[in-house]
Amino acid sequence: MTDTKLHLLLARLSAYELNRFHTFLISPYHNQDQKLIKLYEALRPFYSAGQTAAPDKYKIWKKVQPGRQFTNQYFARLLSDLLKKLEAFLVTERLKKQPHDSSYHLLDLYTGMKLDKHFTEPYLHARKQLEQQPLRDHEYYLHTFRLDEQYYTHIENRGERGPEKHLTEAMSSLDSFYLVNKLRYCASILHYRHFLSMQEDTALLSEIMSYLERHPPVAVPVADTYYRAILTMIAPEEEAHFTALKECFFNHLPLMADYTRREVFAFALNYAIRRINKGHLGYLHEILALYQYALDHELIYQDGVLSPWDYKNIVTIALRSKDHKWARTFIENYKNRLSKEEAGNAYTFNMARYHFAVREYDKVLQLLQDVEYSDVFYQLDSKTTLMKTYYELDAYPSLLSLRESFRMLLDRKKLISEQNKTNYGNFARFVMKLYRVDVKDKAKVAALRKEIEATGNTADRTWILEKLYEITPK
Repeated sequence: MTDTKLHLLLARLSAYELNRFHTFLISPYHNQDQKLIKLYEALRPFYSAGQTAAPDKYKIWKKVQPGRQFTNQYFARLLSDLLKKLEAFLVTERLKKQPHDSSYHLLDLYTGMKLDKHFTEPYLHARKQLEQQPLRDHEYYLHTFRLDEQYYTHIENRGERGPEKHLTEAMSSLDSFYLVNKLRYCASILHYRHFLSMQEDTALLSEIMSYLERHPPVAVPVADTYYRAILTMIAPEEEAHFTALKECFFNHLPLMADYTRREVFAFALNYAIRRINKGHLGYLHEILALYQYALDHELIYQDGVLSPWDYKNIVTIALRSKDHKWARTFIENYKNRLSKEEAGNAYTFNMARYHFAVREYDKVLQLLQDVEYSDVFYQLDSKTTLMKTYYELDAYPSLLSLRESFRMLLDRKKLISEQNKTNYGNFARFVMKLYRVDVKDKAKVAALRKEIEATGNTADRTWILEKLYEITPK
């Protein structure tokens, strides 16, 4: 049963949900197949005990069909039938937790049956319920549109021919719902293009942005926030867009669902990171402020887990700020907030970077040997750290060999965006030039400095410039 859909789903349920499913299953309204009840009662103790491996199908069979010869086909059908009941149960439970959906279906039923007298009370209740909840995200505008749509149909059913048929409200809520979602997905596509090789279409975005330039969506705060985020991506040199994005984010945080908060935080954070990569080191304090805000408002965790990328970025900021002691403390104290799958790699990698910062290069080499390169970004950042270490150790043969393997990695990996290929390619190129430059030749050192300073798209550009200034002739 290890790979069955039923096992994977049951293993994700809480003890409360497992008990509720049993109540659902023994109800004749939901299920009249006694074999499915027997099957679940045989499985339930196993999942209630928190077992992770699948139960033995032959032992389960003996409890469900004692004395009958086992057949894979019949057992698979039982599992499939139980899975369908479980899915029906989960949908029923979800509807109970989504009162707006339940209200919509009830109103849709009444309008379909043309029971006008039944409509008004649940409609007003649904409106009140929707307005009392604090969020104003895309779901709020979706539910608003659905209620407006039902009210319009209700008026049509009554044969009213007044000048106002609720069309304006329905159109307005539909526009708001569309705008929030369109801007959200376009922002995400533009955001990921900085990290991955993506060519997804952003149809109508230019037309929408042109319209919003004339009519900013201030009445729809979440749409306004996504709009400001997109502006930071399509016009990054205009720093006023970043200021506007932060103001929207801070002011409208209570109106946003958790996933929206995390998305917008990531948009703002990565804008500041890109500015630093362009050489605008003043954005270092912006990143620190954003992370502090995220920690204070519980934005940085997802289901209580710290992302390995946030873990890495916080360490990076601390090390760049030369606060080595704080960085070491953070690495140690927050490793337990990482997922079990990510903790080992993330901790080892960041400890290697800490030891590099405090010039303990032998420990760097030892630690990087233990990093598993399952993720392309670990490969890239590990190679940059290793290349810097070989440079510091004056290990030219190792540096030369690493330069070649770095080049091959950038050429082969299709998931690496062209921007990142440029950034990391420039880094490796400049490290080699830095190592080979004749430090006694002032003209050549000056030319190299000019080239590096003119090339903004370079990973770890700050370190390269620091090394260049170290060898600059006095």
